[in-house]
Amino acid sequence: MGSLTAGTNPLQFQRAIAFVDGTNLHHRLRTAKFKIKSLRDILAIYVGGRQLLRANFYTIKKWRDAAIEWNGDMFLSGMRVVLGEGIPTGDGNEREKGVDALLVADLIYNAAMKNIDYALLLSADLDFAYAIRRVEDFGCRTGVMSLLVSAPEGLRVACDDYIELDTAALLRLGVGGADVPG
Repeated sequence: MGSLTAGTNPLQFQRAIAFVDGTNLHHRLRTAKFKIKSLRDILAIYVGGRQLLRANFYTIKKWRDAAIEWNGDMFLSGMRVVLGEGIPTGDGNEREKGVDALLVADLIYNAAMKNIDYALLLSADLDFAYAIRRVEDFGCRTGVMSLLVSAPEGLRVACDDYIELDTAALLRLGVGGADVPG
């Protein structure tokens, strides 16, 4: 069996999956009037040189469609979209049901089954802090990424790596802006 050559990054042999709180992200992008070309491209940068096996986007059909309309057809390219239920509220809106539970179930399952070495959560929702700590109980390293807002302190301290990208950082990466075709 060969040895690692000089310049080989051992992290490249680790497996990562990204878990995106899609509805939350969509609303933040709309509020900031910011559009992203390809979400997977951003996630791939921040898994620290690990193999990004999959990137999952959790939402309901209404917000998936709205996110594609806002950001453009390439926004979810290479992403696995996981849809929860949209429950009509009577005023023309829909309430999400089961979306966070789907994300947490996939996060915990992949860590418990040793499918991953690193889990990257894109969210600013404190509700995920306990799930992140459980993933670490299974021996995975964790990262939390927040775009355009700061994650709550409890979520920032629950993970190994915290990544916060504001508008200026996203523009420097060249991953989007206010004029991305939508």
